[in-house]
Order: sequence, then C-alpha cells, then structure tokens
Amino acid sequence: MARAELATLSRVRRTLSLCRIGLVLVVCCLAVPAASAEASGLLETGFLPAESIDGPGGELQLARVRKNGASVLRLFLIWRNVAPAGEQRRRPQFDARDHADPRYQWEGFDGQVKAIVAAGLKPLVVIHSPPQWAYPPDAEIKDVAFRPDPDELGLFARAAAQRYSGRVEGLPRVRLWQAWNEPNISIMLRPQLENGRPVSPGLYRAMVNEIAAGVKSVHEDNVVVAGGTAPFRDNTPEIQEQNEQWGPLTFIRELLCLSPSLRPTCSAETRFDVWSHHPYTSGGPTHQAVLPDDVSLGDLPEMRRVLDAAMRAGHVRSAGKSRFWVTEFSWDSSPPDPNGVPTALHTRWVAEALYRMWRTGVSLVTWFSIRDQPLATSYLQSGLFYRGATIEDDRPKPAMRAFRFPFVAFPEGKRVRVWGRTPTSKAERVIVEQSFSGGWKRLGILRAGPNGIFGRLFRTGLRGTVRARLANGTDSAVPFSLKRHPDRFFVPFGATELEP
Repeated sequence: MARAELATLSRVRRTLSLCRIGLVLVVCCLAVPAASAEASGLLETGFLPAESIDGPGGELQLARVRKNGASVLRLFLIWRNVAPAGEQRRRPQFDARDHADPRYQWEGFDGQVKAIVAAGLKPLVVIHSPPQWAYPPDAEIKDVAFRPDPDELGLFARAAAQRYSGRVEGLPRVRLWQAWNEPNISIMLRPQLENGRPVSPGLYRAMVNEIAAGVKSVHEDNVVVAGGTAPFRDNTPEIQEQNEQWGPLTFIRELLCLSPSLRPTCSAETRFDVWSHHPYTSGGPTHQAVLPDDVSLGDLPEMRRVLDAAMRAGHVRSAGKSRFWVTEFSWDSSPPDPNGVPTALHTRWVAEALYRMWRTGVSLVTWFSIRDQPLATSYLQSGLFYRGATIEDDRPKPAMRAFRFPFVAFPEGKRVRVWGRTPTSKAERVIVEQSFSGGWKRLGILRAGPNGIFGRLFRTGLRGTVRARLANGTDSAVPFSLKRHPDRFFVPFGATELEP
C-alpha cells in the first residue's frame, strides 16, 4: 500500500476512534448531566444566635446549625463590654492596640469564639457599640453610636484581630470581620443628616477604612465586611424632617461617591472585601420595597448595580471583586406569631428566597435566628426552630428543611427550571422527580457543582410538584409546587410596619 494511502487510512481510523470517544461522552453526559453555568457560584448559609452559645444548651444549638448545612455564625463583639469603661481610656497606661492589656476584658467573647470554631463553624464578628470615651466630648447622645472615633475604632479592631489571629495560645483564628451594623439608620449611627446634608456616609467610610487597616495589619487576608445596611428608610422624626426617603440606596451611593445615575461624584475609596445588606420584605421573595431608595429582596439587583458601578469607578479598595452577602434576613412564621407567614408558604418562601439571593450574586445568607424568642415577651418569632420549654425541647420548623436543602422549580415557557443546593454544599448526584397521579416519575439525574449547586431546564408537564433527593438516599428537599403563588403582604417580624 502506498505511503499516501497509509496516511489516509491512519487519519480515518483516528477520526473513527475520536467519534467513538465522543459518542461515549455524549451518552455519559445524557445519563448524568455535567455541572453547567447553573451549577456554578457559591451559596453558604449561617445564623445569628438568639442567645449566648457558650452557656447551657449552646453546644446543642451549634450542633444543630452545623447539621442543617450552615457554616457561619454571626456574633457581635460589643466594644464597650470589652474595653475599659468611663474615662479610663484617657489614662496613659492603657494601650488600646494591645489585646493583652489587662484593662481589656475578653473572657466572655473568648468562650463564644472557641465554641463556634470547635463546632466546625466560622465566626463572622461584628464590631459594634463604642464605650463612652470613644464619643466626642460634646456628644449629647450616649445610648447610640454618636460620631464614634474612627481612630480609636481602628485600634480596637487591631487588638481584636491580634487576639484572634491564631497566634495566641488556646484561641482560634477569626477571618471574617464586619464593620458595624445597619449604619444607615439613626438607632445605629448618628448623625445621619445635618441641615439636610448626608453625614453618616463619610463617617462610616472612615470607620470602615480604620477597621480594615486594623484587622489587615494582622493578617492581610482577613475579610472586611461593610454595610449590613437596614432595608428601609430612617423613619426617626429628625431624619423625616430633612429627607423623607433617606434609605439604603441613598446611603450606599453617598458612601461610594456615586450620583443617582451612578456617575462618580468624588474619588474617595472605601476599603472592604464584602458588601452586605439586610433585605427584609413586606411580602415574598420577589417583593420590592415601596420607596425607590429602599431595598427589599426584590430590589437586590439594584443594590448590586450600585456596588458594581463603584467597583468600576475605583471607589472600592479590595483585593478582587467585592462579594455580596446578606448578613441578616428572616420572616416570622405562623405559628407561633399569628401575624407571621403561614407554615406552608413560609417553607416555600425560604427556599425561593435563597434562590433569588443566589441569582443576584449573594454568596452568604445569614438567617435571623436559630430559635424563636418567647411570644409573650418578644416580637421575634423568626427562628427556624420552634421554641420549647428548653433548648432540648425545640423543634425544627418545616422551613428548616428548606433552608438545609433549598430547592425550587418554576415553569418557564413549556419547560420547568429547577435549582437547588445540596445540604453539604458539595458535589453530589441528585435525582429530580415530578409528581403524577400514581406517584413520582424521574426527570433526570443531575451532578451538583463543587459548591453543591445544581440546576437544569426540563421538558415536562407544568402541573404538580417537583422534588429533589440525593442519589445516595440520605436526604431530600421539600417538594416544590409548580402552581403560581401570588405575592402576599406581611409586616416584617409581624410587628410595627416599617414601610410607609
């Protein structure tokens, strides 16, 4: 056979071999679809504890958090509880930068951090609430943060990061540090406005930058979380007299030097790695706030646009693209709150809320809180555990299952789109099924991505319910009805209306 013919035959054989390989790959992919764009991204979950977790019942609460797929616990480091009280800061013998200074009282917080880490969880530490000496001398308001000294705040942040640097014997490393809580409302930071002009954004920028400098001087890869903004306008009389619509979008635009059309208004930088928000809503997962500068769940894309515009303008100083977190969110449930969201709808909304937040680019959602507060003394029945006589008597709400294994299914044209996250947030095979009159029929087997996210469009009927279960048989999601559920009004926390 001629050399040319041999070469041709070799090419034909090589082509046939590649075709057979390709056919095998196609068949395999049809059997178990590979992770797609829908399976990318990250969605971690966490909780705020309802009470101290280093006391009686704390270990059980932490075990429940871990068991239900969460990886983060958010807790407050109250500056005034750790630092010297009164005028002691004025004395020269106190070194605010040194965590080992004997005037610091860390013991109570040490116990909480150690318990969280021992449970296999990550602490997200919120630095908050200054001591009296951190206010300006002429401050008239002592029960809220009235112009806290950013320099002193930075020294305290540095001391805290040193203590939880992983270099102090017996104490673990803390990597996640949040700068304040809801700085866009007067009950958390004053003044918001003076003579109609924004004051809190500039003050908060200085606070964030000093906290970032403090914690990153200890470990450059410490994560600084800014924002934690409240969802609705500041409704205190002094602010309403100056600007009736002073809301979170107004605040973030001023902080990040952007106009309402998202054009740069200054060149100041704010140093953070994550922007966070608390998108409480008076309705369901797609509900939008009443006022244009408020941000509920349905408005998260607008806040994301502001953050992206600030990144493009160079107004955010971060090692990479700033992440987007929800560090507080919940609905009250009925029962126990008669004004809360009914159980079945509450369960559906929890799963869908996680999906909607993930679609907006949110990579961590922290639920408020683990267990309900007593109905007789509190309006906070937003836990995912019904409160019993003791922590041992607490029972998980149906929504706890939706939080652990979120799964949704929505008609899209003549097809159904499904999305979910495995309870472990790891790659696993997931079986998706749809109900029919005689039981369940299999739609397909999906492979979750490395972060446990899975999703796909199926050609199937648009009735009944769809469910997901792990192929190994260890867990299943709450079945999700394909029936459309219109939005319904519920006051956040079942208490005072927070919107006009």
